[in-house]
Amino acid sequence: MHNFQRPSGRPAFPLSRFAFLGVTLSLSATLAGCAMTQEGRPVAASHAAGSVYQASGNEPFWHLTLAQNTLTLEQPGKAKLVRAVTHAQGLSGQRIYDAQDLKVVVEPKSCSDSMTGRTFAESVSVTAQGQTMQGCGGDAQGLSSLNDTRWVVIALNGQNLADGHRPPTEKDRTTDQPAHDSSGPMMAPTLDINATGKVSGSDGCNRYVGGLVFGTKGDVKPTKEGGLSTLMACPGVHDDMANKFKNLKQAATQWHMDGTTLVLETDDKRTIRLRQVF
Repeated sequence: MHNFQRPSGRPAFPLSRFAFLGVTLSLSATLAGCAMTQEGRPVAASHAAGSVYQASGNEPFWHLTLAQNTLTLEQPGKAKLVRAVTHAQGLSGQRIYDAQDLKVVVEPKSCSDSMTGRTFAESVSVTAQGQTMQGCGGDAQGLSSLNDTRWVVIALNGQNLADGHRPPTEKDRTTDQPAHDSSGPMMAPTLDINATGKVSGSDGCNRYVGGLVFGTKGDVKPTKEGGLSTLMACPGVHDDMANKFKNLKQAATQWHMDGTTLVLETDDKRTIRLRQVF
């Protein structure tokens, strides 16, 4: 079994798989999108707006999301599968989600990543077009340090970023390059934390280096930004998002995990929410 964490320096998808952020799937039958079969009890086939359940595995690499009654499976070199959930049930402690040519089984059994040793709460089996793959989902356990991790912003003080839920590409690392088309789709800000807790990334418009140092068990300290930051002008909403991210980042004083989502918080309770990627 495998989870989504990666040591610093590993290449991005398609050569790696992703950390999952989002929330653990609810078993409540009262949520919208529930489906029933005769064999089991109903479970939620969708969740609250903006929430995304993620799972992944490797050998072969795959990445799965469940959001708004829709399963999305991505694999290197293959077409993305996007399927509506047709049946969702709980059976013998498992949560089972069926779609047209896709089946997902989530089991409440701990799952360990052979690459990082990280343990996650759930084991996930995905069967797509006749092939069954194994991986991990659910909450990460025992995270006390953020060193050597990479993150992408999914929400700025309660405002969800649609682009924050797609797998980052190398374009996220080069938004300050002359060839970058700043009028294109919104780039979600990113946060890379190195082995000593120092940060770098993209604010969605420009590269930045420094500004924060992460300690263990929730500690965050401000620092000066380094000399490698860029100063490209970005139009309209791109600039607004970049400025909002920068202001919140500079004001952050603590961090905590909400399931698999990293939350940076200011003294006046404003937040940045991020999901982990590798």
